[in-house]
Amino acid sequence: MERKIVAFLQARTDSTRLPKKVLKTLLDKPMIIQELIRVKRSSMIDKLVLLTSEETSDDELASIVSEYGFSVFRGSKDNVLERFYKCTEALKLNTNDIVVRLTGDCPVHDAVIIDELINAFLESEFDYMANCVNPIYPDGFDVEVFTFEALKKAYFGAKKLSEKEHVTPYIRDSGLFKTADLQLESIHPEWRLTVDEPTDFTVIEKIYNYFGSNDFNFTDVVAYIENNPSITEINSTINRNEGYLKSLEKDKI
Repeated sequence: MERKIVAFLQARTDSTRLPKKVLKTLLDKPMIIQELIRVKRSSMIDKLVLLTSEETSDDELASIVSEYGFSVFRGSKDNVLERFYKCTEALKLNTNDIVVRLTGDCPVHDAVIIDELINAFLESEFDYMANCVNPIYPDGFDVEVFTFEALKKAYFGAKKLSEKEHVTPYIRDSGLFKTADLQLESIHPEWRLTVDEPTDFTVIEKIYNYFGSNDFNFTDVVAYIENNPSITEINSTINRNEGYLKSLEKDKI
C-alpha cells in the first residue's frame, strides 16, 4: 500500500509574547498564509492541514486560512497531541502513513528543506526523524517526521503536559521508538528566523521586504543575512525552544 504523507502545521492566535502573530501582515498577506504557501511548494506532501484550536479566539484564523483555500482542522487548545491524533482519525490515515509536524511561526520555511527530511525518513527504518533536535538549520526551519503508528502510540501513552503540548517528546524520549537526527553539516543554527517576539517579526519583515515577495529560498536568505549580519543581532538574545522549556517547568509543578 502506498504511504500517504500529511503535513500538520499547528498555529493559534493567543500567543502571550506576540498576540495574533500568525495574522500579522507580511507584504500583502497574513504571516500564516505566507508560510502555508511556502510549505505547499513541497513535492512530497500529499495533504497539508492547518491545525488550530476550537477556541473562539481562533475563529478568525480558521476563517482566513479557509478563505485562502487551505484545509483547517480544529481541536484541543492545549493538548496538541490530541489535536494531531484526532485529525489523523478524520483523515482516516493507515498504519504506514507518515505525519510531518510544522509550526505556524516559521514564515521563511523552505519546502526543499521539508522534502529533504521526508526523503531521508523514507529511506530509513526509523519511526521518527528530525532536523531540529540537534539543530542543522536556523530556528525557523524545524521539521519533524514520524509514522502514524508512532503518533497513535504517543497519543495513548503520553502523560506529561509537555508531551501533550509539544506532540513529539514522548516519541523521542520514551525509548519505545527508533529515532534519529538528520545527518548533515549544520548551516547557521545560531540564527533565529522564527517569530515569538516583536524583534523576531522585525527580522522576518526585513527579509520579506528585501525580496519583495515570498518567492525566495533558504540559500537566498543565507546570502542576504551573511551580507547583512546586523539583522540577526536584532533578536539574538532570545533562547531557542523557550516554549518547550517552560512546559518542562510546568511538568515539575
